[in-house]
Amino acid sequence: MPNIDSFYETDKAISEYLLFHYGTADHFQGPPEALDFSKRCAELATRRPLKHGRALDLGCAVGRSACELSAYFEETIGIDFSHGLIEAAERIRDGASLEAEIAIEGDLTERITLQRPANTRPHCLSFRQGDALALPSDLGTFDFALLANLIDRLPDPAQCLRSIGQAINTGGILAITSPYTWLEEYTPKEKWLGGFQRDGAPVRSYQTLQSLLAPEFDEIEALDMPFLIREHARKNQYSIAHATLWRKR
Repeated sequence: MPNIDSFYETDKAISEYLLFHYGTADHFQGPPEALDFSKRCAELATRRPLKHGRALDLGCAVGRSACELSAYFEETIGIDFSHGLIEAAERIRDGASLEAEIAIEGDLTERITLQRPANTRPHCLSFRQGDALALPSDLGTFDFALLANLIDRLPDPAQCLRSIGQAINTGGILAITSPYTWLEEYTPKEKWLGGFQRDGAPVRSYQTLQSLLAPEFDEIEALDMPFLIREHARKNQYSIAHATLWRKR
């Protein structure tokens, strides 16, 4: 089994995440509705009324959604397990642009410059390394929390979902997106939220989400969110994340 944690610290992984987060239509060949996924994730915070005090981007990677959230909230904190991804997020927050090396064809690559969103408010934005399964005790609580394509990359997603309510204010919103791509290199099969049979019946991730969050949250919306991951100049991976919004009681 590959060392997943080490992969996220490599230059290759960081460049791929920078492209996914900050890439434009110039870098992708695909349907326009699948572009700017990280921006669209942040815009989930605008779909329902809520206080604009503090926002959390948990599993923030290189920080595009957190940058976008900083335009709406007085304080935004991005947290990721990877030191390398957090360092890249901090560099683009502080320097407004960052270079990434992307694949063209075979061994051919090119270096591109990616820009921080113009509406970013760096003074309202901070990043820190942390574990989604053991949030820092001094983190405080939030009016909006985003878990974008995170749960199917955790070793115990149910643990995360059972504890996330402690970090959200009453009336606050939790936004979760996931394509529900369960893989054993990230999540032991016994910890999958769905994608298997139990007692002869199929178990789906959405149903498990509803069961896990029902004690503290009311579901307020569900929608599909397509996204693209570029492999090289002529190949993109097209996926559809399921986005759900939940209000804390």
